Amino acid sequence: MVNQTTKIVLILFLAAHGMIYGQRKENKPMSPILKSAILPGWGQKSMGFSSRARTFQYVETGLILTIAGTSTFSNIMKKNYVAFASQHANVSSAGKSHEYWVDIGNYDSIEDYNEEHLRNREMDALYPDDLKWSWEWNSADNRKAFEKKRIQSDQLKLAATFGIGALVINHVVSAIDALYLTRTQDGQMVYIEPFQNINAGSVGYAFTIRF
Repeated sequence: MVNQTTKIVLILFLAAHGMIYGQRKENKPMSPILKSAILPGWGQKSMGFSSRARTFQYVETGLILTIAGTSTFSNIMKKNYVAFASQHANVSSAGKSHEYWVDIGNYDSIEDYNEEHLRNREMDALYPDDLKWSWEWNSADNRKAFEKKRIQSDQLKLAATFGIGALVINHVVSAIDALYLTRTQDGQMVYIEPFQNINAGSVGYAFTIRF
């Protein structure tokens, strides 16, 4: 999911870069729509809507800080649970996939894991019974403590993923809002108002038509 979102961001960046380059070649000023697609609120500010621009910028800053914070803490938690497993389950941490860490949190030892998968005839899921892949928890409580740390790390990583998606949406909505502002006429105003509820920990958009 992270990779897919990264691809979307890259595509948007390349498209914006091409549009900027084309406008510069023609010596045309950059449109507010493109400005807001690149940096939320930039287009609104260039049209004199400073208050609206600040709101988009606040949302952007909040999302960036959220992504940076959750990603950092997720990595810290991962290092913590890997070290914990090395200490309490004699795990060799090198070259292990995420699936491996999920598995060792659900079974007390590699023998328990392999025996269950043998009973279920899941031969492709077996681990080699050697020092590289083996584990054996010194207590069930430590295994559960490890699993709790691993889940917390995964939840933080997922939050960062959703944050990246929300960041892309903020750029798109800011560009749409700039488009509406440039086409305002006949006293009709169509607003896309971003909002951030700090207490609830949520962000969103409200659509309003004013006559």
